[in-house]
Amino acid sequence: MKTEAWILAAATLSAVLGTLAGGGCAGTTNRPADSFFATKVKPTLEYYCLECHNSKSASKFNQFNLETGKLAMTTGLHKPVIRPGKPDESLFFTVLRLGHAEALAMPPAPDKVSEEQLADIRRWIHSGAAWPEGPEGHLKMPH
Repeated sequence: MKTEAWILAAATLSAVLGTLAGGGCAGTTNRPADSFFATKVKPTLEYYCLECHNSKSASKFNQFNLETGKLAMTTGLHKPVIRPGKPDESLFFTVLRLGHAEALAMPPAPDKVSEEQLADIRRWIHSGAAWPEGPEGHLKMPH
């Protein structure tokens, strides 16, 4: 527990310092946050979200594209879909938490994002939603 709290505090401090230095949230080159994104967030987004929320299909799914951080932060009918630092105000996080009985639940079916994955996404958004640029930040369809 103490380790998780320390990691969250360090990620939050890094996001704040990156923002103060002019780095912003999406596209920062903050290594601990980049690692968390790459190992915890990116695989979840690729598996559960990218099939519909990509450049070819986004027009059918509320114009929301998750291929890159810039697109994730600027697309969608109800922008911003991801609100860095505010997971509970982020439509993205809200729809992931909904049960299948809800029409807006994502992913629609049959799989749901696990509680652990939801916690990782919440932590990521809470700490500033850092999303690296370049190949490491570009989502790819799972094979």
